[in-house]
Amino acid sequence: MISVGDHTVVPVLDSVVRLEPGRLFPSVAAEDWEGRDEHLAPDGRVELFLGGYVIGTGERRVLIDAGVGPDSFSAPSGATVPGGHLVDNLRVAGLHPEDFTDVVLTHLHPDHIGWTSRHGEATFPNATYRCHADDWRWFVEQGEDDIPRQLLAPIATRFEWWDGATTLFPGIDVVPAPGHTPGSSIVVLSSDAGERAMLLGDVVHCPIELVDDEWSCIGDVDPQLARTTRDRLARELEGSDTLVGAAHFPELRFGRLLLGAAGRRWTPVGSSGPDHLTGGR
Repeated sequence: MISVGDHTVVPVLDSVVRLEPGRLFPSVAAEDWEGRDEHLAPDGRVELFLGGYVIGTGERRVLIDAGVGPDSFSAPSGATVPGGHLVDNLRVAGLHPEDFTDVVLTHLHPDHIGWTSRHGEATFPNATYRCHADDWRWFVEQGEDDIPRQLLAPIATRFEWWDGATTLFPGIDVVPAPGHTPGSSIVVLSSDAGERAMLLGDVVHCPIELVDDEWSCIGDVDPQLARTTRDRLARELEGSDTLVGAAHFPELRFGRLLLGAAGRRWTPVGSSGPDHLTGGR
């Protein structure tokens, strides 16, 4: 857990998928991974955690991204993404679906919306659902992917959409970060004291993409725009005190992008374990 002013942010695990590095980063040669063991699991694979973040702020309980859902599916990499346990893990943390006032989706890929609905009904019955209008048009209205249309169209009346940088609630903003998807967005938390944290969605999948501008992952709708967005973000973050989390970072831990003589370096904040994950894998 981290705190940003009056906001508390708790990562909640849904599922985990492990990939050979070349399947996730097909343009990166195997030898380029040498000396980068901190970004790999002990077996040499890239370990992608899939889940969301719960923000507690005043009387609001906000879920950022809704995981894989209970059902497995095939990812663009060809890997099977196992069905998850996000709702059960929320209950372990003492939270229930009806406790949530808002569900904010950084984008509408299937591994971020899996628990939005079940059998045509909203999983979080008291929540307002929110996403960028461009992603709604791309995935639901134009039907670029069957899963978003099936999960989200039945609960369309529960949605509100943003266009451009928007303040959702005091100290919680969304900032467009297009490329991975048309409406891909970053959630920015801030305090009156100047504290700041970001939840990146899938602007990056692995911290190494912030360390090295040349690294890029599969799955971007517009790869060139996605790279421009990542490069701009890395320049903004390097050497700052901003805490950074993303839905696929190792153990869903936050970190900082440090800047030294040898270039950028990713440093996780805190240790792994129950303080950073809710529930089991």
